[in-house]
Amino acid sequence: MLSEKINIAIIGGGIVGCWMALELSRSEKDVFLFEKNPGITTGENQSSRNSGVNHAGINYDPDTRPLKARLCVEGNRMWEDFCAQYSLPFIKVGKLMVALREEEDRELDLYERRAFQNNVPDVRKITAEEAREIEPNVKGKSALLIPSSGVFEPTSLLRQVYFLASNQGVQFMTGTEVVGIDAQHGKLSIKIRYQDGSMDWVETQKIINAGGVKAVSLARMVDVDFPLKTALIRGDSMKFNRKARSDLYLKGTNVYPTPRTVKTPFGFQSTVGVHLTPMFDIIDGKFVIGDTVMVGPRLTVVNSDDDFQTPMPEPESFVHDTGCFFPGLKAVDLTPNFGGIQARLDGYPDFYIARDRLYDDIVHLAGIDSPGFTAAPAIARHVVNRFFESPA
Repeated sequence: MLSEKINIAIIGGGIVGCWMALELSRSEKDVFLFEKNPGITTGENQSSRNSGVNHAGINYDPDTRPLKARLCVEGNRMWEDFCAQYSLPFIKVGKLMVALREEEDRELDLYERRAFQNNVPDVRKITAEEAREIEPNVKGKSALLIPSSGVFEPTSLLRQVYFLASNQGVQFMTGTEVVGIDAQHGKLSIKIRYQDGSMDWVETQKIINAGGVKAVSLARMVDVDFPLKTALIRGDSMKFNRKARSDLYLKGTNVYPTPRTVKTPFGFQSTVGVHLTPMFDIIDGKFVIGDTVMVGPRLTVVNSDDDFQTPMPEPESFVHDTGCFFPGLKAVDLTPNFGGIQARLDGYPDFYIARDRLYDDIVHLAGIDSPGFTAAPAIARHVVNRFFESPA
């Protein structure tokens, strides 16, 4: 049981919470992270169900999604440096954004301009013939070539951040779920429930709410009128073997359609679309691009923030979404991969990073959906610079 007052309580041990812990541990003492799963890298959370794409940052309009636009680009560069420093599995495979029709071809011009606006390097529009030189089985009218996009092995990266933070003194309280926050009487306390069912109150100076899909419900523990609502959407994916047939072969590039907007019960939601992502394998003890290609995510509306019972879409729907630009794929080629509940917000398209409206010593990080993994190191630096090194 914890009885002494601590300095900072971070709620949530996904990649954002772990990066927050690492960043804060460089200047702060008595940093505690509370995670309901029994292990940081073994829990069933969104960080362990990630496509592994290091996003470049061209999808995000800086006027409507300024945090995603800036922090994705910064995080992309930070991850590349971090993976090189610690010899982590990362390859800059690039990305093709494929246009199928004339109107999509015009959209590519918009995204090429946005790449320049967002400081995404070396993006250029290429012809269908140039795209086929990169990936011969991809079909389209034209494409954007985005060299700074890459792939990583998410669990390895999460594990490294966790180890570094732990070595710098962060106390990781796994198997402890935050079930209450008390901000009255001039002090902050969190109520935690251990795996054996026992409870404890922990007094803390500051709270960082990095609870992922639980972030909104955590915010409402201190502000019942917290203005945002969670959009309960699961991202489902399948996979296939790129060497099963010649028309399935991919050299190893991320292949995406043009971004689109889909209608859900939570209103219109932006999505990068169902795409093709090469996955890592281990050969002779080393991570390499393997024979498996991920197809997804396809959005599935679910009933709760831990709903993995609602059936995932049929393979035919994945084929329908990718068949226009990757015509060789058939339903029989696909097997289930994984699904993850996304930390989306209803009607709010950007990351929400702000002090609590009532208590200055609480910071909420909500709506950290894609590109949340890519942006995680930049999110942590942004929070520290804005809320810990600057006057309130």
